[in-house]
Amino acid sequence: MSQSATPSPAPARNGSVALVLCAAVLVAAALAIGRSVFEPVAFAIFLVALVWPLQRLLMRHLPAGLALIITMLGTLAVLALFAFGAAWSVGQLGGWLVANFGRVQTLYVDATGWLEAQGLLVDGVTSNRLAPSTVISVLQTIALRLSDTTGFIMLAFVFVVLGLLEVETIARRLRALAGEDWDPAATGASIAFKFQSYMRVRGVASLMTGGATALFAYAIGLQLPLAWGMLAFILNFIPFIGPLIVVVPAMIFAAVQFGSWQMVVVVAGGLTAIQFVIGSYLEPIMAGTAVSVSPFLVLLSVFLWGFLWGIPGAFIGVPMTIAMLTICEQRPATRWIADLLAGPEKK
Repeated sequence: MSQSATPSPAPARNGSVALVLCAAVLVAAALAIGRSVFEPVAFAIFLVALVWPLQRLLMRHLPAGLALIITMLGTLAVLALFAFGAAWSVGQLGGWLVANFGRVQTLYVDATGWLEAQGLLVDGVTSNRLAPSTVISVLQTIALRLSDTTGFIMLAFVFVVLGLLEVETIARRLRALAGEDWDPAATGASIAFKFQSYMRVRGVASLMTGGATALFAYAIGLQLPLAWGMLAFILNFIPFIGPLIVVVPAMIFAAVQFGSWQMVVVVAGGLTAIQFVIGSYLEPIMAGTAVSVSPFLVLLSVFLWGFLWGIPGAFIGVPMTIAMLTICEQRPATRWIADLLAGPEKK
């Protein structure tokens, strides 16, 4: 008597994986195409999760409308301080470059001449001297990007106001939809808690990085130490990419100011050491297991969301990944994804 062969589950599993990959590609394309809509909404949801505890605390002692106004004024003040700090630091460093343009041009000519001697540049590149219009154009581009970011923040701010008005209503509706295997309201509360923990740790680490950067710049005589500290504080909120953006310009400034490659090495080594100690040692200790995410996934999140949505995407890339992993963690069928992509286990 012949026995029928049991069909292999491999084709079905492969088909499911292919379907998930296709869906991920389509979702990424939709997010990129609809960037002007999805980006401020995602940023607003992130801000609502951060400031809602403050509004809830105020509502215990004040009318709901007054609590909302105070919460929004406080949020707007913080966002304005960040925007002002970024504009001030970039303006200070840009002004220094313009004031020392002659030294910048000399460094450019010497560097390109050396590269040409090594055969690293094609003919014609080094024949063009660095023109003032080039530096001004770069500064104008940076200012335009900052202006676009400010406009984006203001649009997101409007969504934050609307979101805070409906937090409790949405929470009640989610509780009504709760099933046996998944409670959306509990998942939302867990995501909000992790957002708050992430930003609290990130904020402390950024303050430490900014302060240490300013002290280091002052100690070695690098001009505009406060501007370097402010820039390091703000950009440290973007993992990996932000600290690199500080190190590279600081090396160029050191080369222009000191005219010594040894000082360039000192600046690069000192800033890298500061960021490594705080980012790779102190920050994980402060974060604990509440927002534990694989370092590979953190880097991937920053680059992926930065590619899709630019600077705002790089900023909220890790929180969005944390939210996705939290949803996976709450559902039995996808819990293995959260376990696989979690950070290193604490010993």
